[in-house]
Amino acid sequence: MNELLDDFLRQLKLTHSGSMATQQAYRHDISQFIDYCAKEGVLSFQDVDTYVMRGYIASLKIGKKPISNRSLARKFAALRSFYKYLLLHDHVSINPFASLKTPKKANHLPAFLMISEIQDLLNAIDKHSEAGKRDRVLIELMYACGLRVSETSGLTIHQIDFANRLLRITGKGRKERLVPFYPSIGKQLHHYLEFVRPILMKQKKHAFVFVNLRGDAITERGVQDILNRRAESAGLKQTLHPHMLRHSFATHLLDNGADLRTVQELLGHQNLSTTQIYTHISVDRLKQVYSEAFEEAEE
Repeated sequence: MNELLDDFLRQLKLTHSGSMATQQAYRHDISQFIDYCAKEGVLSFQDVDTYVMRGYIASLKIGKKPISNRSLARKFAALRSFYKYLLLHDHVSINPFASLKTPKKANHLPAFLMISEIQDLLNAIDKHSEAGKRDRVLIELMYACGLRVSETSGLTIHQIDFANRLLRITGKGRKERLVPFYPSIGKQLHHYLEFVRPILMKQKKHAFVFVNLRGDAITERGVQDILNRRAESAGLKQTLHPHMLRHSFATHLLDNGADLRTVQELLGHQNLSTTQIYTHISVDRLKQVYSEAFEEAEE
């Protein structure tokens, strides 16, 4: 049985129909199936029927840590592809995995911060140092405009329109969007550029808005490090990823009555379906508020 697996993987490599990672995953998943067959006394792929197949699937779901739908879907894909190869080369007469439905992958809702947590995060920053003043503006601007970490680190002075309170952002796929910012963050940003950034620049010359302590443009890793340190100082209970500020921006907009199309434009999403995941968060919030309200009324 293992010889047929080697032949299959060899052909997969020759036809360039799978990456090295895919080949390794297929070898692992199909080898696991072969081991199961050996334990059950099934010595030929031809002898695998729906009962063997169902027994194997059941064995995957038993244990302290149940297998995820994502992993299950990958194993099904590997076995379907392998049996298609066996069928093509007359090693089997049927493909028991052909009609097997791929399990739906769970939708993981994006993590976000409550407005009170955003306030705690910003208020915990000591603004007496240049680095503190920079961090306060950087974090609030990311949240206030729903910026990606790459858009934050790559932001230049020429992209800021103070007169109209707009950022001109070039996002994924070189797609340009205009994002407004509110007056208070505009004042902070102007103060940072006028008085803080020149000190941090150390006489270096470039147009990037946010700079590190050496005066160079801040990197995406640098932004992540800032968020890690500031989240720890604020006592946040969860790891703060840059995208969480963007998720929070979208969620809070919808919570306060913004329509989905507007949020789509502000985030720079090409498809509305990408933005729609945030409506699930808002619905969950509504259910939570509703439940809490009625629990209090019943007490």
